[in-house]
Amino acid sequence: MAHDLKPDQVLLLDGGLGTTLEDEHAIKFSSKTPLWSSHLLVENTNVLQTVQRDFANAGAEIILTATYQASLKGFENTKLGSDNGISRDEGSRYMVSAVKIARQAFQGRHGLVALSLGAYGASMVPSTEYSGEYGSMKEQDLVQFHRDRLNIFQASEEWNNVDLVAFETLPRLDEVVAVRRVMEPIQQKKYWISCVFPNQDERLPDGTEITSLVKAMLGGTRPPFAIGINCTKIYKVAGLIERFEDAAQSQGLALPCLVVYPDGAGDKVYDTVTQQWIGDGSAQPPWDEQMIDIVRQVRTRARWRGMIAGGCCKISPGQIAQLRRQIDSTE
Repeated sequence: MAHDLKPDQVLLLDGGLGTTLEDEHAIKFSSKTPLWSSHLLVENTNVLQTVQRDFANAGAEIILTATYQASLKGFENTKLGSDNGISRDEGSRYMVSAVKIARQAFQGRHGLVALSLGAYGASMVPSTEYSGEYGSMKEQDLVQFHRDRLNIFQASEEWNNVDLVAFETLPRLDEVVAVRRVMEPIQQKKYWISCVFPNQDERLPDGTEITSLVKAMLGGTRPPFAIGINCTKIYKVAGLIERFEDAAQSQGLALPCLVVYPDGAGDKVYDTVTQQWIGDGSAQPPWDEQMIDIVRQVRTRARWRGMIAGGCCKISPGQIAQLRRQIDSTE
């Protein structure tokens, strides 16, 4: 299992589901599809199954469910040929179905299913997980949001098929604390927390410095089995990991596993209003070469209990296959 990783071991995570659906399968997302990739749970499970199977066949050992932006409110706002949205009961069934689809990606082989639970901002239209601007939402409201969504899965038989719970792209300190509170009583599932760093500095979008962030991630009675970074420019990742390490050491905190899955968009930036990638896409070293350099650095310092590495936006099954080869060549 992932929480039994050896310090020099790396498990491979999948890549960018939504962008692969767009780039390789001509799926179009807009304001009419507020669920983003979760919309395929309703309208096109065959394509969703194909993409997740492609990631597993590329060598991914962990597949994230297609639930990153899923929420009951999002289903209620999804109009399918009428003015009526999808009911709460129907929405719950669609969300739970994502677990079975992710498990099927391995086609009977061993693999881990991670329940993808994006930040509250990922459920907003337009999404605000890169800014952390949540309006009047406070910590207790965020606890309730994440608890209500998680309860949908806990109440289903598919909960047994969830190996890990992934809280992703968190932009605010109070949301990190909120998900810690939600997971405190859920002893049977390991979870990770990954945060987003979209700005030029090494702070969360809400201004939180890494020292405070690491303390919040690792405090309490039941810290996550992994912490890390996702949906962040890859050139920033190596430095951020070192800041995480320094922050833990300065506070006498033991580091758990590391989870890292940066985007592959180069210099391009996603505009959440227009839902378009903007920028010139300047040439950079291949993404898999940058990732394997990060893996080597982490292994050399040997401060983590293991590592989960993968990709986020714009990372296709082909790129995951390249990273698989890179990792295998170093072992």
